[in-house]
Amino acid sequence: MEHRHLTLMFTDIVGYSRLMGRDQVQTIAMLEDYRRILIEQIDKQQGTVVEFIGDAVFARFDTPIAGVTAAIEIQKALFSFNHFRDKNLPQLQTRIGLHCGEVATKNEAFFGDDVNIAARLEPIAIADGICISDRVYQAVKSELHEPVLALGVLPLKNIQRKVRGYLIRPLGITLRIRGHYINRRVKEKLGAYRYPIAASIFMLIAAGIYFVPRWLVPGYDANYVEIADFQMLSNDQNNNSYLSSGISDAVRAQLADMKDLYVLKAGEGVQAPIVLTGSVQRFGDNLRVSYQIKRRDGDVQITGGKLDGKYNEIFILQDRLVGEIAKYLADEFAIPNFRPARLDTTSDILAYEYYMRGMDYLSRPYTQSNNDEAIKYFTTALVHDNQYVDAEAALCEAYKTKYGNLGDVSWFNSAKQHCELALKLDPTHTGAIRTMAEIHRQSGEYDQAIQLIDQVLAREPDNTPAARLLALTYHDKNESAKGVRILEDCIQRHPKDFVNYKDLARIYLDNGNLEKAITNYKKVLEITPQNNAALNNLGISYYFLGELKQARKYFELATRLIQGLDAYSNLGSLNYFLGDYDKAAEQFKIALAMSPTNALLQLNYADSLRNTNGKSGLAEESYNKAIALAEEIHFVNPEDNDANITLALSYLALHNPEQAEPYLRKAELNAPDYPEVIYVRLRYDIATGNFSEAFATLSELLDAGYSKAILERDPDLAALHNQPDFKTLLAHY
Repeated sequence: MEHRHLTLMFTDIVGYSRLMGRDQVQTIAMLEDYRRILIEQIDKQQGTVVEFIGDAVFARFDTPIAGVTAAIEIQKALFSFNHFRDKNLPQLQTRIGLHCGEVATKNEAFFGDDVNIAARLEPIAIADGICISDRVYQAVKSELHEPVLALGVLPLKNIQRKVRGYLIRPLGITLRIRGHYINRRVKEKLGAYRYPIAASIFMLIAAGIYFVPRWLVPGYDANYVEIADFQMLSNDQNNNSYLSSGISDAVRAQLADMKDLYVLKAGEGVQAPIVLTGSVQRFGDNLRVSYQIKRRDGDVQITGGKLDGKYNEIFILQDRLVGEIAKYLADEFAIPNFRPARLDTTSDILAYEYYMRGMDYLSRPYTQSNNDEAIKYFTTALVHDNQYVDAEAALCEAYKTKYGNLGDVSWFNSAKQHCELALKLDPTHTGAIRTMAEIHRQSGEYDQAIQLIDQVLAREPDNTPAARLLALTYHDKNESAKGVRILEDCIQRHPKDFVNYKDLARIYLDNGNLEKAITNYKKVLEITPQNNAALNNLGISYYFLGELKQARKYFELATRLIQGLDAYSNLGSLNYFLGDYDKAAEQFKIALAMSPTNALLQLNYADSLRNTNGKSGLAEESYNKAIALAEEIHFVNPEDNDANITLALSYLALHNPEQAEPYLRKAELNAPDYPEVIYVRLRYDIATGNFSEAFATLSELLDAGYSKAILERDPDLAALHNQPDFKTLLAHY
């Protein structure tokens, strides 16, 4: 037996089983192309193919940099192959896993944990991605120029030691990809597939990050004003809607410069005690802007007014408007009447009009058409004023958004280009700095993002939003302790700024420190009691802890503020596990009315009905609906794990394990280590009366991080609850 230090690579084709099922001859031809491409790139780096196993390839290299270079070149070669391939043919995509270490070898066979780690990393990579261990990353990071995303500690089956992972993707790392891995991390911690609390956590946390309307401006005191979008009252509303959007943004941006005023945008989950609303009318070349300032409590109007002016004097009109509003807000909050400076960076009315039109499209829900229209108008604004820094910065944002949704690296490069142009025009431009830092963070270039933010803080040491951005960047870089120290300093300097506590809670929640996350979310609520994101995240934190009644309390409070799909789904889940099946069914029914084709919600509703007296007939009907919805998805994509799991659980609930088994086996084939798949296997073991196997599966489920509190309260595990081995096993975790 010989021991060698090697870098090991495992690969497989994405969706290979589905491709074989559709067209075996075509897929075998693709496999030949795949192997040819891989062998060519592996040979170039002096690597050796150890074994072909169907669509999988096992290869070895003498150094980490050789393995990583080969992996990157494989992904680039496959991208080129797909680009020039007939677009009617399926895409050829692969996942790659890489790890290095001491490997025992004998007769070209390889043994040891390091081999298993490399194999376990491969399925964690997304299509076109490369998942590498921390050991590989440390060896190559100084020579690595591709986008990288830190994945944190990865749970690898039957691997005892902690392994940190990183994703490399030559085509770029989009917001969707970052969201995929955050959702995956949360699912691994929670493990409760059927009840989609984990599915909503990323959205809640992500929504909570962007409540501050302007980044990189001085810190705020605890005086909050909520500004709604001004309404367009003109008859030709469709043509002039950009005016209301532009004026609303200008008012928010200028008022945010008042040192002791905290500006919130209406509709983003935090309700302020003072609300500013308004309207805009255009009559030919004339403009009228009206506004009202109200106290939320009792809907009492404090003041209001209207201003008239010519369209070509819009800058003066906006300045007058903000000046009046600032005076009234200063009186209301008893703060100095500091008149905010004008923020326009062009004197060309046409350039400003095209910029406002572009911002109107950019602020709408993303579609490729909306994004392209925004780019068109920003570009036209620059034709009228090629020194218009706001338009350059907005183009950067628009291209970044396009890249985040389409993933084409050319849009990523365009975003960087326009940010760089904006910073040449104005090195202190907050929008360009913000977007450039986001671009660096998305591409894994954390050091560049940190350097950029440090430059801002060198100019403005008390710039709290910049400090928060720096803290979150360190967190993304897996240096959370630095991020915590920065945020604790922000809290010391600005103890009434709820965003400091929110971001600190987010870091603790991401790292699994639930008690500290809860403490900080409660501080957020002390400052802003009507904060929907904080209420939801408190519910999630208590859910992770297994304190379901506390979780339900905060979800109910959140639902009173905003009635949405996730809120009702979460409440339904909690009431189900708390044994209030009637209420759970009621809440799942409301959620289903919002999303009637959601197979998972239909399954949850059926489960609740099945456990409610006198509702067995309705339950069976609902299970059949869940099956029909999931089969539609399965027909389009047989590899869809959500559909396979929903089908398996529905058939198990209908006492039909024979029909459930094929869907379970397919789910196991696709994702054998996922907690939700292990849970389905546990249900199958119970349904088939195989209790010795059920306890082995239960142990595996607990190892995967599944909540003990949920297992103890799950009515579908009642057959295990009364057995002494059940409590004994749970006591070990």
